[in-house]
Amino acid sequence: MIEEIYSFENNHYFHAYWEERENRFKQSLVFPKSTYSPWLQDEAFLKTYDAIKENSLVDIYRCYELWSISKRLKESEAAIIEVGVWRGGTAALLAKANGNQSPIYLCDTFEGVAKAGEKDNQYKGGEHADTSVETVESLMKEQGITSYQILKGIFPDTNAEKLDAEKFKICHIDVDVYESAKDIFNWVWKRITVGGVVIFDDYGFAACAGITQLVNELADNTPNAFFIHNINGHGLLIKTAL
Repeated sequence: MIEEIYSFENNHYFHAYWEERENRFKQSLVFPKSTYSPWLQDEAFLKTYDAIKENSLVDIYRCYELWSISKRLKESEAAIIEVGVWRGGTAALLAKANGNQSPIYLCDTFEGVAKAGEKDNQYKGGEHADTSVETVESLMKEQGITSYQILKGIFPDTNAEKLDAEKFKICHIDVDVYESAKDIFNWVWKRITVGGVVIFDDYGFAACAGITQLVNELADNTPNAFFIHNINGHGLLIKTAL
């Protein structure tokens, strides 16, 4: 199977070897008929995306959603948290869209994926370790971002006590595996403000069955939450009440 399906105007459509993976969720190639592409006329986004794209594994569609959410919640005084930073690309997007106003906390082991288990069909642990604190700091400096703090370690197992007093308007979870994402959500949800959102990356990806299972469970069982499945690969839980 060809990994790269096709490319158009530097937008790449991938669905790598999904047929070869054992997956308990139905999979198919998804090509929506809608062609409206607002990211192509958002000059500020395109400039930032061009600067950070080599520091992210997240495609332009999910990056634009993160950008849009952060812009819309710009006036909220609550903080932003991202768990699963890799080289800092999406963290920089979130911060820039927010006008570098709110505190943003960047949490990563910097030693690869943690807590992989039996619910995960691809990840075994240790993947995506090709990064460092210095790599993230360099990108933040290049982008003029000063309102960030890096928390190294498995979150929330380590360092979470430093954030106990914080309220969050955005939590971006990009950790690839069930148990890690579940622990993060359980810690952060009670700290999410009304109207705030938890964004799960890799929802529906063939390689991340654990994330799909977890988000489906949370969508069905989380009170005061509005669930959105965006076929770009995001699952969103928006808090509607305390």
